[in-house]
Amino acid sequence: MKNIPVSKKIISEIFDETGFDQNNLSIRETNRLATIISKKGGIDFIRMEMGIPNIPPSEIAKEAEKEAIDRGMQGFYPPFDGIPELKSAGSEFVKAFLDVNVEPENVIPTCGSLQGGYISQALAGKMHPGKDTILYLDPTFPVTRYQAKFLGLNSTGIELYDNRGERLIEAINEKVKNGNIGAILWSSPNNPSWSCLTENELKGIAKICDENDILAIEDLAYLGMDFRKDYSQPYQKPYIPTIGKFGINWVTLISASKAFSFPGPRCGLAIISPKLNKMEFEGLEDFCGRKRFGHAFALGGLYVTTSGTSHTAQFALAKMLKASAEGKFNFIKITSEYGERAKLVRKLFLKYGFKQVYEKDMDEIVGDGFYLTMSYPNYDGNNLMLELMRYGISTITLKSTGSNRHEGLRICISFVDLKDMPLLEEKLKKFMENNT
Repeated sequence: MKNIPVSKKIISEIFDETGFDQNNLSIRETNRLATIISKKGGIDFIRMEMGIPNIPPSEIAKEAEKEAIDRGMQGFYPPFDGIPELKSAGSEFVKAFLDVNVEPENVIPTCGSLQGGYISQALAGKMHPGKDTILYLDPTFPVTRYQAKFLGLNSTGIELYDNRGERLIEAINEKVKNGNIGAILWSSPNNPSWSCLTENELKGIAKICDENDILAIEDLAYLGMDFRKDYSQPYQKPYIPTIGKFGINWVTLISASKAFSFPGPRCGLAIISPKLNKMEFEGLEDFCGRKRFGHAFALGGLYVTTSGTSHTAQFALAKMLKASAEGKFNFIKITSEYGERAKLVRKLFLKYGFKQVYEKDMDEIVGDGFYLTMSYPNYDGNNLMLELMRYGISTITLKSTGSNRHEGLRICISFVDLKDMPLLEEKLKKFMENNT
């Protein structure tokens, strides 16, 4: 292949020019680096570093936003805790797909689930004196850790690769003995291992959180995207597993970006436990002037940061949630395209000598979804990431996600289309030829 691999001299010059630390690259820096290498090295890139959705938004969303604009909604501030249409639709959606009963008042629109996680972590660190540490079930989305650092909170982690089932519950119990854990945060399916917590694990986590005054923060950014099971039918089993079935102290985050292919408007939902929503904490009054958790979330967190989220986007998301709950819009069937892409990408990496790092999910093979995790013999993750960039493949390290599997990479498949498979195969074949 022409210009493959890019010379190490060019790579070194780029690092000198940018000032980037090649041993500590952020996702955005990796993205920028790939763009520069592509231009200076004269090569096309297969972009796998950023978890950006790449399925067109639905017609429902397009028409709803047009309707909202025609109604003049863009000319008015939305209620900072959400428009009635979205709060009501969110309540019905949660019942339809998670089998959890929540009132509209427990549904708070946020600027993506990331803002919901930011506010949840901020409150968790102030609810109880001395509980200023966030426990992550690793690996995790790196930005959630940056949020804790920005908020002045401490953090610690438990590696899911080594701890599942009863071992996970035992590991969490060991961590909470110190009395400093304010919240436990996880994603399911997990970003990036794509493992999914079971109902027994969620039940155990809920029990620990309720008994130890810990906030459970459940990130369902990839809602229903465990394609090993069919979660697409509303009000029917199987329902999407959630902490909301078992505990009291929980906030569940739902993102419109991935599940509904609606990333541009930055609109998500925070579903607050009905009991937690009305509970009062002296620490929150000192922190943001509101004792009640629900008020602290909406008035103390959301209002003082963004004062809510886009009026027209809320209207569009409400329409999609309503259509989904009524069985008129199969959002899971649409996102299953990611699973099909992942199957093809996984086969190519394995064909050319790579190994899947997170291969098992309890006693099952991990599902195909938005992410894969790969390693290559005789490389650590950072060196493998840098070497693959010379071949026009951009990824991020598992180390950057908090994983203890430092030999591996996170590979996002969203921007790898069917037409890209031949080019990806050429690059991987060339890489293997030069590394055997």
